Amino acid sequence: MIPNMLSWLIFFPLVGLIAVLLVPKNNHNLIRTIAVVTTIVTLILSFMIWDAFDNQFNGIQLAESYQWIDIGFVQFNYEVGIDGLSMPMILLTTIVTLLAVVASFGINVRVKEYFAWLLVLQTGMTGVFAALDMFLFFLFFELTLIPMFFLIGIWGGKEREYASFKFLVYTGLGSIVMLLSFFAIFYVGAAATNFAEVTFNMIRLGEILANPLNPDAATMGMKSAIFIAIFVAFAVKLPIFPFHTWLPDAHVQAPTPASMILAGILLKMGAYGLLRIGFGILPDAAANFATLMAILGVINILYGALLALVQKDLKKLIAYSSISHMGIVLIGAASFTPEGMQGAIFQMVSHGFISALLFFMVGAIYERTHTRMLADLGGLSKTMPILAGFMLAATMASVGLPGLSGFVSELLAFMGIFAASSEIIPAARTIAAIGALGIIFTAAYLLWAIQRTTFGHIRDEFKNLPDARTVEYIPMIALFGLSLLIGVYPNILSDMINTAVVDLVSRIGG
Repeated sequence: MIPNMLSWLIFFPLVGLIAVLLVPKNNHNLIRTIAVVTTIVTLILSFMIWDAFDNQFNGIQLAESYQWIDIGFVQFNYEVGIDGLSMPMILLTTIVTLLAVVASFGINVRVKEYFAWLLVLQTGMTGVFAALDMFLFFLFFELTLIPMFFLIGIWGGKEREYASFKFLVYTGLGSIVMLLSFFAIFYVGAAATNFAEVTFNMIRLGEILANPLNPDAATMGMKSAIFIAIFVAFAVKLPIFPFHTWLPDAHVQAPTPASMILAGILLKMGAYGLLRIGFGILPDAAANFATLMAILGVINILYGALLALVQKDLKKLIAYSSISHMGIVLIGAASFTPEGMQGAIFQMVSHGFISALLFFMVGAIYERTHTRMLADLGGLSKTMPILAGFMLAATMASVGLPGLSGFVSELLAFMGIFAASSEIIPAARTIAAIGALGIIFTAAYLLWAIQRTTFGHIRDEFKNLPDARTVEYIPMIALFGLSLLIGVYPNILSDMINTAVVDLVSRIGG
């Protein structure tokens, strides 16, 4: 086992970044090779960490802690570690990032800058899922905003500047709220110990505020106010209605690899932050808002699905489907049941793979046809049977076909909300029934989209389009294969997360 394995995983992309910056900007092949090798190394490191990870251990593993900034009354420490919540997110990050780099081989403009930003982005994303110190979490979270802003703003579509600026404004405002809520948690935690212990460690803060010897650490009103702020901060990223409007514009304008990362990983940072910090530190306050969160989750499911139904742009349709699927994460988490929590995490991982595949397929189709308009497509299975086949497979995974990961995650999430305690969510079964309508809508808009895209009459100019290239098989097979693996053998994920889920649910007596 390599010492400081987590730090190597987090910062190794910066080693690749330095190598990329030393290469002449016209040597595109060497720049791409360095980016691929760097992300392969990080993937291997994440597998080594997974191999060392103990599924049965309840707590933080592979922890690293170093004093960083000391300003007298408070210290900001470099503290990282993993548990059952973060381990699957780290694997998701290294896998999707590698495949996004492979999908970036078609980028021919400002190649050096492009791959440099991708590697910076990977450090930020991995750091978010490994950070235990709230201030460190915030810094890594912010580190992801800048690369994505430039990836959309420079390599995006015709309205890329508007989309990137909107992305930056929304997520930036969310970050301000997040930082203020972190300082509020810090103050409440310090006050609970009469300032004998002053820490930003999110695990320790959860223990302090849960200690019955500190009953007056904060009133429930204060905890509720802080939780609302945390919820709003992460709801922007997830995204949750009405904070979602930046997402369709960002997806439509972003280049395909950036869309894969945006949908596959960045949205999950919002859900992860809500579970890790909101639920982990303030579980009793979170439980008080369970009904509201479940209702918002249902609104997300139905609102996203209904808007997807009326879209004319295939990529925008997939973007709204992401909003709908993130609602399933929220209702699963809000149930405060082991099944629901597992469903939420399953959905985060499953959607990470499926959405990345869907956006990759949309990009491959657009590259050949130069249009994403559903009315202009059709009959592509006649000339591109491989691409059309994987598009159909990705659609089935997103619909929730049994045997694929989407089925497992949706089943667990809806089982969780259906079984939620009436003390926490009084109308849980009604909410579950209404939310389940989203499954029907999802099938309707995705099957309609696949019918308009791959079947029917084919335009003359599309009859000689090339099918899948060799390099395109890598992300297609890998992403669909992972969805299939989780679908037929869900224990590969449930064993990893179960201990952390049980611990999280037990904090509120769920």
